[in-house]
Amino acid sequence: MAKNSDKTNDTDNDEIKESEPKDKAIYVKVGDETRSLIDKYKDKGTTISDLVRNAVKCYDDFNSISPEIHAIIEKFKDENELDIAFIERAIKYYGDQKELDRDLWVRARDEMKMMLIGKTTFNQLIHAAEMPEESLQKPWRKNVAIDLILWYNEAKPLKSLTAEEIIKTVQKMWVVANYFHTIDVVKDSEDVFHVLFRHRQNKRYSSYWLGYFTELFMSEEMGFKCEVEGQPFDESISMVIKVGSKK
Repeated sequence: MAKNSDKTNDTDNDEIKESEPKDKAIYVKVGDETRSLIDKYKDKGTTISDLVRNAVKCYDDFNSISPEIHAIIEKFKDENELDIAFIERAIKYYGDQKELDRDLWVRARDEMKMMLIGKTTFNQLIHAAEMPEESLQKPWRKNVAIDLILWYNEAKPLKSLTAEEIIKTVQKMWVVANYFHTIDVVKDSEDVFHVLFRHRQNKRYSSYWLGYFTELFMSEEMGFKCEVEGQPFDESISMVIKVGSKK
């Protein structure tokens, strides 16, 4: 009987706990730092109830951010930088770009398929268009990719850049410029890369860029030797870059 009575009492206690009102006061011991923050806002007329409500909501909002966004924050924030400091910096950067109307370039690229093109490259393409279809060698040799590669890699010496760094630069910048809508890179082995360029032009366009990048990767300016094999197609270029020893 005693045991049954105990069980009954336990059940009654559980029911009492469950029926406790939702607005029951919450008491918690806080550290000196938290106490200072509370006092800071209390002095401005904010109640502790408001502080708790806003703090919990802010905590919930931040932890409701998708895992992908959390991963971006962790990837790009500086070492020892607080999350809120990074978010402030990112918002300021976004605002600066909007003020410069750089979103117009993104829209023009996506909606109008416009290309970001330099003066020298423009002149090369005009020259190539005026030449017979088999005469693309001259614009290949007047290659301005190196200037862009140096700019993207923050002026690191060209000969100190690895083939992989240069391939990644091409993969990034030639899509940003909208010369290609995608560039896929597969590292077949430590020194062999398969690069697939996709565009919406024609086979002559493919032939131009195949010669352009062959000239680039086999240039004497590079800090490595490599062999390049490639095939131009109507809307894509397949290249295999085999990297040799340092020069």
